[in-house]
Amino acid sequence: MKKSDNNILPVFDPRPSGRFAAELLEKTGQKGILIGRLAVWTFLKDAAKHGYTKDLDMAVSKQGCFEIRGYLKDKNVRISNLLIGGINVKHGDNINIDFIDRSSREWGDYSSLFDEAVAEAVRNNRTIRLDDTDVLYLVSCEYLIIMKLLTMEKKDEDDAKLLLASAKPDITRIRDIISTHPDPLVRTRLEIIRIRLEIILRDMNHKESKLLKYKRVS
Repeated sequence: MKKSDNNILPVFDPRPSGRFAAELLEKTGQKGILIGRLAVWTFLKDAAKHGYTKDLDMAVSKQGCFEIRGYLKDKNVRISNLLIGGINVKHGDNINIDFIDRSSREWGDYSSLFDEAVAEAVRNNRTIRLDDTDVLYLVSCEYLIIMKLLTMEKKDEDDAKLLLASAKPDITRIRDIISTHPDPLVRTRLEIIRIRLEIILRDMNHKESKLLKYKRVS
């Protein structure tokens, strides 16, 4: 049996990254919202269900990414591009942030959906406190579920299932976000997510499942 090269459990404290993100957004005059697994934590009361993460994810606009990159250009930080659209910012051992605009041509341009999610959080002033002074805007549970299903990755679908089972999201709202999105191309792509959502709800025996209701009627 191969011995592990590292006998220390990985630990990620999101607070330094959160404060750094809040400062960057303030300095650049941009809006961003907490998404990803850390956002999932905020909707799950049972800490035992909090999956491990190694970074902090923020949804921002394409302009937001541009402004943040420009602001950090001469700073002592490491910036790299994200395949899905956006940038990763690392500084020292404590700062690891993905600023995601989801503008990738290869993996699908969902930047309009992310812009919509940011605007919704800001409009409703939904925030999470980092300390006595710093706060971050927080994605809604409904947009977060859609974002999780968009990745087509098992770990993200598992997070979406946890949210559907434990966080009591508004299922009708999720469907409405998909069906009324103003960009017809994005709306067509989101239809795949809607179908996957309905299958998950059926398999969960969720009371809002349309497939189960159809089955009962027929």
